[in-house]
Amino acid sequence: MSTKNYTCPPNYTRTPPEVLAPVGDEEALLAAIRGGADAVYLGVGEFNARQGAKNFTLDDLDAAVKLAHSHGVLVYLALNIPIKQKELQHALEIVDSAYAAGIDAVIFQDLGLLKLLKEIYPDLKLHASTQTTIHNKEGVDFVAGLGAKRVIVSRELTAAEVKDIVDHSNAEIEVFVHGALCYSYSGKCLFSSLLHGRSANRGACAQPCRRRYRFVVNGREVDERHIGGSYPISCAELSTLPGLEEIIKTGVVSLKIEGRMKKPEYVTASAAAYKAAVEGICGPGDNPTKDELEAREAELAKLFYRGFTRGFILGEKGVSHPKYSSNYGAFLGKVLDISRSKGNTKLIVRLNEDIQVKDGISIFTRERMLGSAVTGIITISGEHIKSAKKGEKVGLEISSKTGRAVQRGDELYLTTDTQLLDTLQKTKLKTLSVSLKVRARKGERFTVVIGEESEKLRDAGENRDKALVVEFTDDYVVQEAEKAPTTVEQIRKAMESLGDTSFEAASVEIEADGNIFIPVGVLKNARRKAADLLLEKILSGDKKEQRHPDLADFNYLCNSESRGSGANDQDQQPPAVGETLSEILSETLSGTRGRNSASKRLLLSVEVNESSSLFEAAFAGADIIYIPVSKFEELTAPENSEKLEDLKAERVELVFRVPLINHDYELDELKPLLEKVKATGFGIACSEFGSVQLAKELFIPFSAGKEFNIFNAFTASTLYQAGAYRATLSSELNLSEIKNICEALQTCKGSGQTEIFVYGREIMLITENDLLKPLIDRRIVRTDSEALLVDQEGSEFPIERLGTRTLIYNSKVLDMLKYVKNLKDYGVDVLRLDLTFNTQAEIKEIIKAYKEALAGKETRLKPARGVEYTTGHYFKGV
Repeated sequence: MSTKNYTCPPNYTRTPPEVLAPVGDEEALLAAIRGGADAVYLGVGEFNARQGAKNFTLDDLDAAVKLAHSHGVLVYLALNIPIKQKELQHALEIVDSAYAAGIDAVIFQDLGLLKLLKEIYPDLKLHASTQTTIHNKEGVDFVAGLGAKRVIVSRELTAAEVKDIVDHSNAEIEVFVHGALCYSYSGKCLFSSLLHGRSANRGACAQPCRRRYRFVVNGREVDERHIGGSYPISCAELSTLPGLEEIIKTGVVSLKIEGRMKKPEYVTASAAAYKAAVEGICGPGDNPTKDELEAREAELAKLFYRGFTRGFILGEKGVSHPKYSSNYGAFLGKVLDISRSKGNTKLIVRLNEDIQVKDGISIFTRERMLGSAVTGIITISGEHIKSAKKGEKVGLEISSKTGRAVQRGDELYLTTDTQLLDTLQKTKLKTLSVSLKVRARKGERFTVVIGEESEKLRDAGENRDKALVVEFTDDYVVQEAEKAPTTVEQIRKAMESLGDTSFEAASVEIEADGNIFIPVGVLKNARRKAADLLLEKILSGDKKEQRHPDLADFNYLCNSESRGSGANDQDQQPPAVGETLSEILSETLSGTRGRNSASKRLLLSVEVNESSSLFEAAFAGADIIYIPVSKFEELTAPENSEKLEDLKAERVELVFRVPLINHDYELDELKPLLEKVKATGFGIACSEFGSVQLAKELFIPFSAGKEFNIFNAFTASTLYQAGAYRATLSSELNLSEIKNICEALQTCKGSGQTEIFVYGREIMLITENDLLKPLIDRRIVRTDSEALLVDQEGSEFPIERLGTRTLIYNSKVLDMLKYVKNLKDYGVDVLRLDLTFNTQAEIKEIIKAYKEALAGKETRLKPARGVEYTTGHYFKGV
């Protein structure tokens, strides 16, 4: 039930979007209800993308859902991480309990989990997390085809791109509108994982992007003033309040606020700000004014602030905030003068915000940010006061210890507004608007009807019996008044007094005879009993029967023998290049390909960027070679035809690698090229769901990249069924977990190959932010420059610019050569080498070493000078 009826701007036909608030614990849930949120999202235990939040237990969940639903708030369970093979049963048990409690939707990241939930709970709404990295119409279509009701699209999309997706998709679309931004495309980040063993994709990010870094270009350090500070990859906080109307007009169904680890007052204030803005934009009156929106935004800055950005969604490309990476509050003013005494320091400042004694401030000193409480406020005339207003010039007293580091010109920020916190904490809980109808006829029992607003009841038609409305008839029979009659206004006042419930009376209709008497106690009792019955009816719809699913009962979902929805229907087999790919496809589609048998040799795949490197890799002994699809025209030019024939003769599989990120305009440009790839018989490698959907539509065989975060056999099989003949498992798995997946796939008919990454520099993140642009504009970085991001420990992370996007690579090189002879025991089919950073001589040497290791020979690689090596997660995992 909604609290208010309103419609959106002229020519806007869709329902106003919900405001979706973050909830980290019960206190935050109450805060979200106070703020007027339409829906909340929360996690249970560790199976969600905010392991650092307090989160809920299964025991808490039932009460949390009841509390939210009693105030008309929907509840979404965030189970938005990749799930390991051995975790799937527990994940199903969590969902089963949530389903029984009446959860309104589950937010997922894992395709295998999606497949299972769609089968077990066909009536449960499933929302694709932003962790699925969906940023084009085709990606939405792909997960919607698997059962997703809603898709939370990537934060890197513009409003125009979002509107295009909304206009051409059947799924609901949700976007983030406020809170912390990830520097990387969500779901494609290994930065925290590789550096600290804490997976961002699994909800345990150590936030390495918030730390200090410096640039080194061609061996020389760059002055941080050229990039604005020491935190070049720390993002500002997203705030879209000033442009919210543009977002609403895209037709999205939900506006999501980030912040499951923030304090309850932040949840209340952010939900209230966006709810008020939506009602203002979609209501009958004037839109919120610029001043009103700025006042709301300033309030939010006092609760959490590290700079605001309008985000990619409103066209702002520079989303980083290099100045400082932690919360430092709303700008308060600059230090105009300082006076110091033994006990304290007085800072003279002209206030940019109201302030009072005991408020908290932060001071941007020359060395670092310092915090302090305001212990006193003094007017210029010397009078001690408790509070001061914006625009006044006053002295703020702080501790002398902190004051020693402060200088004239330092900036002050308000971090704790005690009056604001007090106001937010006292905000009343959101209520449900109801209509009441009273019948008070002489000689008849007193009756109260309570339920949804009358317009909704009139529109209910045949579904009226299902509407949220109840009737309570009291035992009291209405009497003729002997003395003071009960007036209509007395009845109305008694009915409107719903303060001890979760309801608010929108209207009271009274059918009453004249000169009647009803005791006040009867009026109150009937109102209370009617409200209790309505709440009972509201909550009665929550409970569902638990299914108690056993994972073993759903192993049939892994079978790929029915592939009608995939790219590779048996009557429409795509052409193949060479015998290797042809054999793979034939055996995969027929379900006869033997897995993990002693007769099957491990294949070696190699990733390169240049055509010359491709041929070097092929003649060095690579079985499979990945190369960017942008090299297709060059490779298929007449001068290379003889070399390609040699590849076929050597049974080398050539796969064209589709970019990691493809917005719709890029997919449109890519489609003609992929049609040429198909016509010439090659396969492609996909790393995001839009290109998978395109491969399905064009009937092109594809290899699924490790960017899909494949953590279990159900996810792998979902991609096989979509047309993949190979799936690269996540780099975050250890060897035991890899073996679990491969063993599970042994029982799956028609499954494809499994591949693991064993050599090269991992891409830690890909971002839409053009990190090097300030240095390119100053001609510090040129096309052939070597640019490194260097942390405080001296680790060097190579930076690559792809158009205006940025890739950051690991400082260490993965090398599993020493353990190759054992890898066959874990059930994988292909070992992958990323040699995109290597010279042709190095390519030849590395492939030779791995080929010898695969043949059982003892071999070693000469370590490259200055390079540090790692075994990644193979012996630890996440």
